[in-house]
Amino acid sequence: MLKVREVCRVVLLSAALLLAAGSAFGANPPALAGRWVLEEGGRAPAGFPGNMELLRDGTGIVDGKSRNWKTESGRFYFMGDKALAYDYKLAGSTLTLKNDDGKEVSYLTLAAAKKAEDAKEAAAQAVKTGASTLTDSRNNKTYKTVKIGGKTWMAENLNYQTGNSWCYGGVAANCAKYGRLYDWKTATAVCPSGWHLPSNQEWTALMTTVGGHSVAARKLKAASGWSSNGNGTDEVGFAATPGGNRRNDGKFYGIGNDGSWWSATEVEGDLAYYRGIFYASEKVYEFNYDWGYGFSVRCVQD
Repeated sequence: MLKVREVCRVVLLSAALLLAAGSAFGANPPALAGRWVLEEGGRAPAGFPGNMELLRDGTGIVDGKSRNWKTESGRFYFMGDKALAYDYKLAGSTLTLKNDDGKEVSYLTLAAAKKAEDAKEAAAQAVKTGASTLTDSRNNKTYKTVKIGGKTWMAENLNYQTGNSWCYGGVAANCAKYGRLYDWKTATAVCPSGWHLPSNQEWTALMTTVGGHSVAARKLKAASGWSSNGNGTDEVGFAATPGGNRRNDGKFYGIGNDGSWWSATEVEGDLAYYRGIFYASEKVYEFNYDWGYGFSVRCVQD
């Protein structure tokens, strides 16, 4: 039977061995082993690792380079010439590293990152529920349409010739590419039967569906055709194009750089609301302008 002194010695020795093991490579929490991907994608901020593959033996690959790592007393360390240390928190499939300046970066397991990407794609498909077509019986012209947020919109600008409508610069090819420009009074009555010029509220609902005015342009703009590579992702199929505008003095401006679309909502003093998109911005702007200006028209189904 061991004496008390010998028991104490065994306990202290065991504790010392455990402490030593806890600070050595190979004693890291098994849950940290695996592939970790930046939660927000892209590049990691300065002082943080990018995508990581951590092995249980304390070795790993970080941004394509071999690194050794360990955990000790709630801290996560990368060893080597440039030793880095962080507080770390593991919650399910998310690993968060926090540096001594208080900045945090989160990583997902590869499986969780794939699941999140699939969910994002599914959400986008839920918004973009399928493209169809509309044939205008007045001239037999066919337009692409798309259902976004429960409403069916034209996915091209209207190109129906009528009074107080113009091709940009008087060039017919611009009508074929961008549709016609209409003054507001004409725009309110020019949509085909069963379709109408969207109200300001319907435009706002569209913006809300795609994430709000501050980011909507990026999602609504066509994937090509905008100046200075100001193209969008066109992830909902709206395919907004930069058809330019016509001022009420008859001068044209902005083709390739911006596009404007009338709403049916009038403002006092011969003004009406419209939405503007510019090549250099992810935002959709809400303005009101004189009825005499020539803007593009997108119709929405009744």
